[in-house]
Amino acid sequence: MKELILSEAEFEQMVAADKGQVVTTSLRVAEYFGRAHGKVLRAIDNLGCSEKFRRANFGLTVSFRENPSGGAPIESRAYQMTKDGWMFLVMGFTGKKAAAIKEAFIAAFNWMAEQLLKRAIDFNAVRNELVLEYRHWKSVTSLAGRTMRSWQIRKPSIEGDMQALEHEGQYQLFHA
Repeated sequence: MKELILSEAEFEQMVAADKGQVVTTSLRVAEYFGRAHGKVLRAIDNLGCSEKFRRANFGLTVSFRENPSGGAPIESRAYQMTKDGWMFLVMGFTGKKAAAIKEAFIAAFNWMAEQLLKRAIDFNAVRNELVLEYRHWKSVTSLAGRTMRSWQIRKPSIEGDMQALEHEGQYQLFHA
């Protein structure tokens, strides 16, 4: 089977970021692999993994689907899963089509992880710039404050010296 070529928008449909972690859902797995959601849920329920692995990589969530009779939406369970949980689940999916979809999901997981890393790097760069600017202006302001205090202390003395000099200069003009 030919390689699936997907865009970033399609990657965003396959995976999402949740609390800094790349995840997908059982609904998306069912959709992309062309399986009934109930069968995907059953496969997750029957995974031979440890409870520790299950807790770390599968989270039970709720989804809502349209009610065929037009009533209130129907609530049903679904799973959110990490890349490791997804890999454990789809290992048993076979065939050329499944292999191509697995590759696409792996690319989507990697792409989203890269986006999160870029966002973290960008955040840290901006934060570091702001911290440096803050420290610079704090230092400048502190220096300005010390200079102002020094001026306040010296000003009366300098003004006194200036007045005395002016007084002395005027005195000499009248007595010359």
